Parts: sequence; C-alpha cells; structure tokens
Amino acid sequence: MPDLSLDAPDATSGTPVYRQIVEQIRSLAEGGGLPAGERLPTVRRLADSLGVNRNTVSRAYATLRELGVIETRAGGGTAVATRPPLREPDTTGALAAAVRDAVRSGLSPDEVRDLAHDLARRAATEVRAVFVECNAERAKAFADELGSRLHLEVRPSLIEELDTTAADADLVVTTFFHLAEVRRWAHRAPREVETVAVVVAPHIRTLTRVADLAEGARVGVRYSTAHQAEQVRDWFVAAGIADVVVVPRYGDVARDLAVLVVPSEDPALGAGAGPDTTVVEFGNVLDEGSIRMVADVVDQIRA
Repeated sequence: MPDLSLDAPDATSGTPVYRQIVEQIRSLAEGGGLPAGERLPTVRRLADSLGVNRNTVSRAYATLRELGVIETRAGGGTAVATRPPLREPDTTGALAAAVRDAVRSGLSPDEVRDLAHDLARRAATEVRAVFVECNAERAKAFADELGSRLHLEVRPSLIEELDTTAADADLVVTTFFHLAEVRRWAHRAPREVETVAVVVAPHIRTLTRVADLAEGARVGVRYSTAHQAEQVRDWFVAAGIADVVVVPRYGDVARDLAVLVVPSEDPALGAGAGPDTTVVEFGNVLDEGSIRMVADVVDQIRA
C-alpha cells in the first residue's frame, strides 16, 4: 500500500485526521494507486505506521466501508472493493421524491412525518454485528443465517482478523468454544463491544440419517479444524453411534468407512472417500433460544 501523509488536525489543515485517511485511500482506489482486491493493513498496523490512535483508523475504515471503497472478506481481511465505490447520494432529492410518493399514496403530512422520524431513529441506531469463527465457511454460513433471522446485516470474520473486521462493531457473536478468545480481544479493543456466545446444534435430519445405519457400521468425520470434527463426533456418540472416528483433513480416508461426514458448507472435504463410502453433508443450525437471546441483545443496544 502506498504511504499516506497526514497534516496535524489544527486550524492550518482544517481536516480531521480520520477524514484525511478516508480521502487519501479513496483517491488512491479511484485513481488506480490501490487496485481492486488489494489487501489493506490491519487497523493496528496502519495506526502504528501513521502514529495515530486506533480509533481514528477504525473510524476511517468504517467510513470507507460505508462508501463502498473497501470491503471485508471472510478469510481475507479488508481489501479495496471489487465493485465501483458508491457515489454520495443526492439526499435531499431522494428524500423529496420519497415524501411525494408517500403523500400520493394517501398518507397525511403528519403520518409521513411520524414515519420518517421512526425510520430515521432506526437507521441511527442500526447495530453493526459480526459473527466470528475459526473457519471462513462456517463464519459466513452462520452470519448469513443469523442476519436473515434477525433482519440485520451480520458480517463474517475469522478470529485472527477481528482487529479489522470488527473495528466498528457494536456486537460480536461467536460460539461457546471461542467465547474466551473473543472476550480477550474485546477487552483490548479500542471501543466498547458487546460479546455473545450462541449454541450450534446438529441438524436433526443428519443425525437421523446416520443413526439409521446398520449396527457396527463405521463412521468417519472430516472437518477443516480438529475441534469441529471432534464436536460432531461427540454428537454422534451421544446419539448412540459407537464406532465414530475423526479423519484428518489432509489424511487418507479409510476404505472401511460406511459413511464419511463432512460439513455442508465445505463438501469438497468428501474427496478421497472410497467407492463403498457414502459421503453425508452435515448441516449445523443455530439454536432457537440463542437466536432469541441475540435478538434481545440487539434490542438492548438499540435502546
């Protein structure tokens, strides 16, 4: 990334430091100095190189993300957006057109005023949420599921990328397995962040399918990380399936397996299974009680 130069935020420059960062990165992106897809430094690294507070860089990155200049990628940190950045909208014109449409539809001026006030209040209190996992595919799958259920944008993130992906977050959601790591990060984060852990449950159809296997059938579990495979193995054992083994991600698949269980978000892990082995994609779902709990936390943050 090209070097940035900053003026002191005094009466001479007249421009806040975070805004200088925004304008320089935006100019570089639009002018080709930062090509689309190029990865940007983490918040901590850029703040250290510029000699500014991490809050300043976090605010700059958040503004650039809202403008569409940069984007957060699961597994890839923050990078220059591959889509053209959004032009700042003609807010007055767009609002006037919306008001005209509302009046023409039959709403009274008082009703339009009250509706606009309610929408503006909601927009001003929108919660920025991130779902954190150790696996990019799982992070995206759970972020999409939670966002869909709560009608909220939830960004996926890997644990090691929290400094960048959650720099402007109000809420970080994770599983209980990673809660301690996420709380340690939140403790040193430059802004106050709410952390919540949710329960991830096995999809009942998958458990039923494996439970219907003949007695003595051997089952293998293969995930991208060992702890995920062990968790799924323990679910199967608890369901009464005795012979369940963890298959290393990069190891050979035993030919005597009746079934090889792989995550539905990464079916390629089924490669290498023998001709007599059935590959079953295992689906995980977020626990209903956990979803309601996150919804309550979101409401509290908004309030």
